[in-house]
Amino acid sequence: MTMPLLETREITKRFTTTPSFGPRQVLTAVAGVSIRLEAGETLGIAGESGCGKSTLAKLIMGLTPPSGGEVLYRGTPLSAMASADLRAFRKGVQIVFQDPFSSLNPRMRIGETIGEPLQIHGLARGKALQERVADLMQQVGLSPDHAQRFPHEFSGGQRQRIGIARALAAGPQVVIADEPVSALDLSIQAQIINLLMSLKQKFGLSFLFIAHDLSVVRHISDRIAIMYLGRIVEAGPRDAIFASFLHPYTEALVSAIPRVGTATERQRIILAGDVPSPLAIPAGCPFSSRCRYARELCRAETPQLDEKEPGHCAACHFSNDLFR
Repeated sequence: MTMPLLETREITKRFTTTPSFGPRQVLTAVAGVSIRLEAGETLGIAGESGCGKSTLAKLIMGLTPPSGGEVLYRGTPLSAMASADLRAFRKGVQIVFQDPFSSLNPRMRIGETIGEPLQIHGLARGKALQERVADLMQQVGLSPDHAQRFPHEFSGGQRQRIGIARALAAGPQVVIADEPVSALDLSIQAQIINLLMSLKQKFGLSFLFIAHDLSVVRHISDRIAIMYLGRIVEAGPRDAIFASFLHPYTEALVSAIPRVGTATERQRIILAGDVPSPLAIPAGCPFSSRCRYARELCRAETPQLDEKEPGHCAACHFSNDLFR
Protein backbone atom coordinates (compact mmCIF):
# COMPACT_ATOMS: atom_id res chain seq x y z
CA MET A 1 0.00 0.00 0.00
CA THR A 2 1.39 3.37 -1.00
CA MET A 3 1.87 6.13 1.52
CA PRO A 4 -1.15 8.49 1.55
CA LEU A 5 -0.62 12.16 0.89
CA LEU A 6 -2.63 13.13 3.96
CA GLU A 7 -3.79 10.93 6.83
CA THR A 8 -5.39 11.07 10.25
CA ARG A 9 -4.96 8.34 12.84
CA GLU A 10 -7.57 8.11 15.57
CA ILE A 11 -7.83 11.91 15.65
CA THR A 12 -9.99 13.18 18.50
CA LYS A 13 -11.14 16.60 19.65
CA ARG A 14 -12.88 17.35 22.93
CA PHE A 15 -13.97 20.74 24.22
CA THR A 16 -14.61 21.51 27.87
CA THR A 17 -17.64 23.69 28.46
CA THR A 18 -18.11 25.89 31.52
CA PRO A 19 -21.84 26.42 32.18
CA SER A 20 -23.11 29.19 34.42
CA PHE A 21 -24.38 26.58 36.86
CA GLY A 22 -23.25 23.03 37.44
CA PRO A 23 -20.06 21.15 36.71
CA ARG A 24 -17.95 21.40 33.60
CA GLN A 25 -18.94 19.17 30.71
CA VAL A 26 -16.92 17.58 27.92
CA LEU A 27 -18.13 17.92 24.34
CA THR A 28 -16.73 15.33 21.94
CA ALA A 29 -16.66 16.91 18.48
CA VAL A 30 -14.45 14.33 16.74
CA ALA A 31 -14.04 10.82 18.12
CA GLY A 32 -11.19 8.66 16.82
CA VAL A 33 -11.40 9.45 13.10
CA SER A 34 -8.94 7.76 10.75
CA ILE A 35 -8.98 8.73 7.06
CA ARG A 36 -6.54 8.59 4.14
CA LEU A 37 -6.29 10.92 1.16
CA GLU A 38 -4.36 9.56 -1.78
CA ALA A 39 -2.62 11.70 -4.38
CA GLY A 40 -4.98 12.89 -7.09
CA GLU A 41 -8.25 11.76 -5.48
CA THR A 42 -11.22 13.53 -3.96
CA LEU A 43 -12.41 12.22 -0.62
CA GLY A 44 -15.88 13.43 0.32
CA ILE A 45 -16.86 13.82 3.98
CA ALA A 46 -20.64 13.90 4.43
CA GLY A 47 -23.04 14.08 7.35
CA GLU A 48 -25.59 16.25 9.11
CA SER A 49 -24.71 19.69 10.43
CA GLY A 50 -22.95 19.43 13.78
CA CYS A 51 -21.45 15.99 13.16
CA GLY A 52 -17.86 17.29 13.39
CA LYS A 53 -16.94 17.77 9.72
CA SER A 54 -15.62 21.34 10.04
CA THR A 55 -13.80 20.53 13.28
CA LEU A 56 -12.09 17.68 11.46
CA ALA A 57 -11.00 20.11 8.72
CA LYS A 58 -9.51 22.47 11.32
CA LEU A 59 -7.67 19.59 12.97
CA ILE A 60 -6.18 18.50 9.65
CA MET A 61 -5.10 22.07 8.88
CA GLY A 62 -3.51 22.40 12.31
CA LEU A 63 -5.81 25.33 13.13
CA THR A 64 -6.83 23.64 16.38
CA PRO A 65 -4.80 21.08 18.36
CA PRO A 66 -6.17 17.54 18.72
CA SER A 67 -7.06 16.02 22.06
CA GLY A 68 -5.72 12.70 20.83
CA GLY A 69 -4.43 11.00 17.70
CA GLU A 70 -2.37 12.64 14.98
CA VAL A 71 -2.39 14.15 11.51
CA LEU A 72 0.28 13.02 9.04
CA TYR A 73 1.41 14.73 5.85
CA ARG A 74 3.47 12.52 3.55
CA GLY A 75 3.95 10.10 6.43
CA THR A 76 5.23 12.65 8.97
CA PRO A 77 3.07 13.67 11.97
CA LEU A 78 2.45 17.39 12.24
CA SER A 79 3.48 17.21 15.89
CA ALA A 80 6.95 15.95 14.88
CA MET A 81 7.60 18.47 12.10
CA ALA A 82 10.38 21.01 12.31
CA SER A 83 9.69 24.62 11.34
CA ALA A 84 10.78 24.09 7.73
CA ASP A 85 8.54 21.03 7.39
CA LEU A 86 5.58 22.88 8.87
CA ARG A 87 6.14 25.68 6.40
CA ALA A 88 6.07 23.13 3.56
CA PHE A 89 2.86 21.67 5.01
CA ARG A 90 1.24 25.13 5.15
CA LYS A 91 2.20 25.67 1.54
CA GLY A 92 1.08 22.22 0.40
CA VAL A 93 -2.29 22.07 2.17
CA GLN A 94 -4.75 24.95 1.71
CA ILE A 95 -8.39 25.46 2.63
CA VAL A 96 -11.48 27.04 1.09
CA PHE A 97 -13.83 28.12 3.87
CA GLN A 98 -17.58 27.71 4.00
CA ASP A 99 -18.68 31.33 4.26
CA PRO A 100 -17.49 33.50 1.36
CA PHE A 101 -18.66 36.61 3.21
CA SER A 102 -16.69 36.24 6.45
CA SER A 103 -13.61 34.43 5.11
CA LEU A 104 -12.29 37.52 3.28
CA ASN A 105 -10.79 40.55 5.01
CA PRO A 106 -13.18 43.42 4.17
CA ARG A 107 -10.32 45.94 4.44
CA MET A 108 -8.10 44.22 1.86
CA ARG A 109 -8.47 44.58 -1.89
CA ILE A 110 -8.89 41.18 -3.49
CA GLY A 111 -5.60 41.45 -5.35
CA GLU A 112 -3.89 41.78 -1.98
CA THR A 113 -5.91 38.87 -0.57
CA ILE A 114 -4.98 36.53 -3.41
CA GLY A 115 -1.37 37.67 -3.41
CA GLU A 116 -0.82 37.36 0.33
CA PRO A 117 0.11 33.62 0.26
CA LEU A 118 2.63 34.35 -2.50
CA GLN A 119 4.29 36.97 -0.31
CA ILE A 120 4.20 34.85 2.86
CA HIS A 121 5.92 31.93 1.13
CA GLY A 122 8.31 34.15 -0.83
CA LEU A 123 7.04 32.95 -4.20
CA ALA A 124 6.66 36.28 -5.99
CA ARG A 125 6.97 40.02 -5.52
CA GLY A 126 6.67 43.21 -7.55
CA LYS A 127 5.58 42.78 -11.13
CA ALA A 128 5.77 38.98 -10.93
CA LEU A 129 3.33 39.09 -8.02
CA GLN A 130 0.87 41.22 -9.98
CA GLU A 131 1.12 38.91 -12.99
CA ARG A 132 0.58 35.82 -10.85
CA VAL A 133 -2.47 37.36 -9.16
CA ALA A 134 -3.92 38.26 -12.56
CA ASP A 135 -3.37 34.69 -13.78
CA LEU A 136 -5.03 33.21 -10.68
CA MET A 137 -8.04 35.47 -11.14
CA GLN A 138 -8.39 34.33 -14.72
CA GLN A 139 -8.08 30.68 -13.65
CA VAL A 140 -11.15 31.01 -11.42
CA GLY A 141 -13.21 33.09 -13.84
CA LEU A 142 -12.61 36.60 -12.50
CA SER A 143 -11.42 39.64 -14.42
CA PRO A 144 -7.92 40.83 -13.44
CA ASP A 145 -9.24 44.38 -13.90
CA HIS A 146 -11.14 43.92 -10.62
CA ALA A 147 -8.05 43.28 -8.47
CA GLN A 148 -8.37 46.67 -6.79
CA ARG A 149 -11.95 46.11 -5.66
CA PHE A 150 -13.00 45.20 -2.12
CA PRO A 151 -14.93 42.03 -1.16
CA HIS A 152 -18.24 43.87 -0.65
CA GLU A 153 -18.26 44.73 -4.35
CA PHE A 154 -18.64 41.06 -5.33
CA SER A 155 -21.46 38.51 -5.18
CA GLY A 156 -21.31 35.39 -3.00
CA GLY A 157 -20.23 33.18 -5.89
CA GLN A 158 -17.53 35.65 -6.92
CA ARG A 159 -16.25 35.83 -3.35
CA GLN A 160 -15.95 32.06 -3.24
CA ARG A 161 -13.95 32.21 -6.47
CA ILE A 162 -11.65 34.68 -4.71
CA GLY A 163 -11.26 32.20 -1.85
CA ILE A 164 -10.41 29.45 -4.32
CA ALA A 165 -7.83 31.66 -6.04
CA ARG A 166 -6.26 32.44 -2.66
CA ALA A 167 -6.10 28.71 -1.87
CA LEU A 168 -4.38 28.00 -5.20
CA ALA A 169 -1.85 30.82 -4.89
CA ALA A 170 0.84 28.87 -3.03
CA GLY A 171 0.64 25.90 -5.42
CA PRO A 172 -0.82 23.36 -2.99
CA GLN A 173 -1.14 19.62 -3.47
CA VAL A 174 -4.17 19.31 -1.20
CA VAL A 175 -7.19 21.60 -1.00
CA ILE A 176 -9.66 21.17 1.85
CA ALA A 177 -13.05 22.49 0.74
CA ASP A 178 -15.17 23.00 3.85
CA GLU A 179 -18.78 23.20 2.62
CA PRO A 180 -17.71 25.60 -0.15
CA VAL A 181 -21.15 25.82 -1.80
CA SER A 182 -23.60 25.56 1.10
CA ALA A 183 -24.05 29.36 1.32
CA LEU A 184 -24.65 29.78 -2.43
CA ASP A 185 -27.68 29.58 -4.71
CA LEU A 186 -28.17 26.30 -6.57
CA SER A 187 -27.16 27.68 -9.96
CA ILE A 188 -23.97 29.14 -8.47
CA GLN A 189 -23.26 25.89 -6.62
CA ALA A 190 -23.03 24.05 -9.94
CA GLN A 191 -20.59 26.62 -11.31
CA ILE A 192 -18.30 26.37 -8.28
CA ILE A 193 -18.38 22.55 -8.28
CA ASN A 194 -17.51 22.44 -11.98
CA LEU A 195 -14.71 24.96 -11.38
CA LEU A 196 -13.22 22.81 -8.59
CA MET A 197 -13.35 19.68 -10.75
CA SER A 198 -11.70 21.53 -13.63
CA LEU A 199 -8.93 22.88 -11.37
CA LYS A 200 -8.34 19.42 -9.92
CA GLN A 201 -7.66 18.02 -13.38
CA LYS A 202 -5.59 20.99 -14.50
CA PHE A 203 -3.27 21.15 -11.48
CA GLY A 204 -3.37 17.51 -10.33
CA LEU A 205 -4.87 18.44 -6.96
CA SER A 206 -6.19 16.22 -4.19
CA PHE A 207 -9.41 17.37 -2.54
CA LEU A 208 -10.93 16.76 0.86
CA PHE A 209 -14.47 17.88 0.09
CA ILE A 210 -16.79 18.44 3.07
CA ALA A 211 -20.54 18.84 2.63
CA HIS A 212 -23.91 17.85 4.06
CA ASP A 213 -25.51 17.52 0.62
CA LEU A 214 -24.96 13.95 -0.61
CA SER A 215 -25.88 14.87 -4.17
CA VAL A 216 -22.98 17.31 -4.31
CA VAL A 217 -20.60 14.86 -2.63
CA ARG A 218 -21.59 12.14 -5.07
CA HIS A 219 -20.91 14.38 -8.07
CA ILE A 220 -17.38 15.38 -7.09
CA SER A 221 -15.93 12.55 -4.96
CA ASP A 222 -13.99 9.38 -5.72
CA ARG A 223 -14.45 7.97 -2.20
CA ILE A 224 -16.88 9.01 0.52
CA ALA A 225 -16.80 8.86 4.31
CA ILE A 226 -20.04 9.31 6.26
CA MET A 227 -19.82 11.01 9.68
CA TYR A 228 -22.25 10.82 12.58
CA LEU A 229 -21.67 12.36 16.02
CA GLY A 230 -17.97 12.80 15.43
CA ARG A 231 -17.32 9.29 14.06
CA ILE A 232 -16.91 7.77 10.63
CA VAL A 233 -19.71 5.22 10.35
CA GLU A 234 -19.11 4.18 6.74
CA ALA A 235 -16.42 4.76 4.13
CA GLY A 236 -15.83 3.41 0.67
CA PRO A 237 -15.88 4.04 -3.08
CA ARG A 238 -18.53 6.51 -4.21
CA ASP A 239 -20.58 4.03 -6.22
CA ALA A 240 -20.52 1.44 -3.43
CA ILE A 241 -21.77 3.96 -0.88
CA PHE A 242 -24.83 4.74 -2.98
CA ALA A 243 -25.55 1.36 -4.54
CA SER A 244 -24.65 -1.02 -1.69
CA PHE A 245 -24.45 0.95 1.56
CA LEU A 246 -23.65 -0.97 4.73
CA HIS A 247 -24.88 1.32 7.53
CA PRO A 248 -28.46 2.32 8.50
CA TYR A 249 -27.49 5.99 8.72
CA THR A 250 -26.16 5.96 5.16
CA GLU A 251 -29.36 4.21 4.09
CA ALA A 252 -31.40 7.06 5.56
CA LEU A 253 -29.22 9.75 3.96
CA VAL A 254 -29.41 8.11 0.53
CA SER A 255 -33.19 7.74 0.82
CA ALA A 256 -33.47 11.51 1.42
CA ILE A 257 -31.88 12.44 -1.91
CA PRO A 258 -34.59 13.93 -4.17
CA ARG A 259 -35.21 11.83 -7.25
CA VAL A 260 -37.68 11.68 -10.09
CA GLY A 261 -39.18 8.25 -10.67
CA THR A 262 -41.94 5.82 -9.89
CA ALA A 263 -43.46 5.10 -6.51
CA THR A 264 -41.77 1.68 -6.50
CA GLU A 265 -38.37 3.24 -5.90
CA ARG A 266 -36.79 3.30 -2.45
CA GLN A 267 -38.99 5.18 0.00
CA ARG A 268 -37.79 8.02 2.20
CA ILE A 269 -36.68 6.87 5.66
CA ILE A 270 -37.66 9.28 8.43
CA LEU A 271 -35.29 8.94 11.39
CA ALA A 272 -36.89 8.95 14.82
CA GLY A 273 -35.94 11.62 17.36
CA ASP A 274 -33.18 14.18 17.17
CA VAL A 275 -29.40 13.86 16.93
CA PRO A 276 -28.14 13.22 20.49
CA SER A 277 -26.08 15.93 22.13
CA PRO A 278 -22.30 15.54 21.74
CA LEU A 279 -22.24 16.31 25.47
CA ALA A 280 -24.06 13.03 26.11
CA ILE A 281 -23.34 10.54 23.34
CA PRO A 282 -25.33 7.31 23.88
CA ALA A 283 -23.57 4.18 25.06
CA GLY A 284 -22.83 1.56 22.44
CA CYS A 285 -23.45 2.58 18.84
CA PRO A 286 -23.96 6.38 18.70
CA PHE A 287 -26.71 5.86 16.11
CA SER A 288 -28.63 3.27 18.16
CA SER A 289 -31.15 5.78 19.58
CA ARG A 290 -32.40 6.60 16.04
CA CYS A 291 -31.81 3.29 14.25
CA ARG A 292 -34.87 1.25 13.33
CA TYR A 293 -32.76 -1.94 13.35
CA ALA A 294 -31.17 -1.42 16.79
CA ARG A 295 -30.83 -4.45 19.07
CA GLU A 296 -29.52 -4.90 22.60
CA LEU A 297 -25.95 -5.39 21.36
CA CYS A 298 -26.12 -2.00 19.62
CA ARG A 299 -26.94 -0.24 22.89
CA ALA A 300 -24.23 -2.05 24.84
CA GLU A 301 -21.21 -2.26 22.54
CA THR A 302 -19.71 0.33 20.18
CA PRO A 303 -19.13 -1.20 16.72
CA GLN A 304 -15.72 -0.77 15.14
CA LEU A 305 -15.20 0.60 11.64
CA ASP A 306 -14.34 -2.71 9.97
CA GLU A 307 -13.74 -3.59 6.34
CA LYS A 308 -16.82 -5.51 5.24
CA GLU A 309 -15.80 -5.64 1.57
CA PRO A 310 -12.54 -4.68 -0.15
CA GLY A 311 -12.14 -0.94 0.43
CA HIS A 312 -15.62 -0.62 1.96
CA CYS A 313 -15.88 -0.17 5.73
CA ALA A 314 -18.82 0.23 8.10
CA ALA A 315 -19.32 0.57 11.85
CA CYS A 316 -22.39 -1.63 12.27
CA HIS A 317 -22.77 -4.93 14.13
CA PHE A 318 -25.33 -6.25 11.66
CA SER A 319 -24.23 -4.92 8.26
CA ASN A 320 -24.13 -8.33 6.64
CA ASP A 321 -27.55 -9.31 8.02
CA LEU A 322 -29.27 -6.07 7.05
CA PHE A 323 -27.80 -5.24 3.64
CA ARG A 324 -26.72 -8.57 2.14
